[in-house]
Amino acid sequence: MSRIAWKTLSGDEDGGDGHGLTLAVDFTTSGRGQAQFADLAGILAPHTAATVWASVPPPADADVAHDGEAYLDWWLGEVRDSGRHVEAVLGYCAGAVHAAALAERIAEWQHDAPQLLLFDPELPNTAGLYHDFHAAGDTLAGLLTPEELAEFHAAGQRLEARYGDGELPAAGAELAAVFTAAVGTAAERLELDDDIRDELAGAFDSLVGYLTAATTLDPLPAWSAATALTTSAPAHPVGRELRQDTPHDDLLRDPSTARALAGLLDAGRAARTAHAGRQ
Repeated sequence: MSRIAWKTLSGDEDGGDGHGLTLAVDFTTSGRGQAQFADLAGILAPHTAATVWASVPPPADADVAHDGEAYLDWWLGEVRDSGRHVEAVLGYCAGAVHAAALAERIAEWQHDAPQLLLFDPELPNTAGLYHDFHAAGDTLAGLLTPEELAEFHAAGQRLEARYGDGELPAAGAELAAVFTAAVGTAAERLELDDDIRDELAGAFDSLVGYLTAATTLDPLPAWSAATALTTSAPAHPVGRELRQDTPHDDLLRDPSTARALAGLLDAGRAARTAHAGRQ
C-alpha cells in the first residue's frame, strides 16, 4: 500500500506480525541534532515487536489548511484505510499535541482507545520557532551573501521584537515569508530550478504549518491521563511521568527510553488481551 502521510520505521507492512500499529508524531528535518523516532524504532526491536509508522506533514502543494482538524484528516485517512488496529500513539515535543488529538479520533472508531505516550510534551511556542528560523537561515549560508544572511537574521529579530512570545500563527507566516524571499533571492542569482527552490522554501513553511495547526488543538485533557517519558518536569500535568536520565536531545536515542517504551507497549497489549478474555 502506497502512503504519503506516513512512513514505516519498523515492523511488518501487512500486519502479519499479529500486532497493530504504533503511530509516532514529530516534525523532523535533515541535519537536526535532536534524536528522532527513527532512532528510537531502531533500538526498540530487541525489546518488543512493534510496527511503527512516523507522521509525514502535508507538503505545501497538498492544499491542507494550517488547522488541527485538517492535519488530523490528512493523517487519519491512511490509518483507517489500512484496517489495522492502533495500539499506541506517540508524540514528541509539539508532536504530543497532534498525538493527543489523533488518539482521541482513533478511539471514535476502534473498540478500545490507543495508548497515548508522550515524550517531553510541550505546546507549540514562538521561542522554538525563532530558533528554528535562524537555524534554517544558517543552512542557506552557502547560497546567500554575508550581507543577505545578516539581513535575514535581522528581519527575524525584528519580528521577534514585534510579536514576542505570542501570536505564533502571525509570526510564523511572516517568518516563512522572509525565508521564502531569501530562498528566492539565492535561487534567482544562482539560477536554481523551481524544484530546488520549492524544496528549500517548503521545509520551513511546512514547519510553520505544523506548529500553527497544533495551536488550534487543546491536548491538555488528554495529556492529563497520558503517560509521559520526560527529561525534566513537564510544564502541564500528565497522568503518569516516567523520568529518563538523559538529555532532551538524546531522549529518542537512549536505550533506557526504548526499554521503557517496550514495557508500556507490552503492558498495553496484555491489558487488551485480558479485557478481551473477560468479554
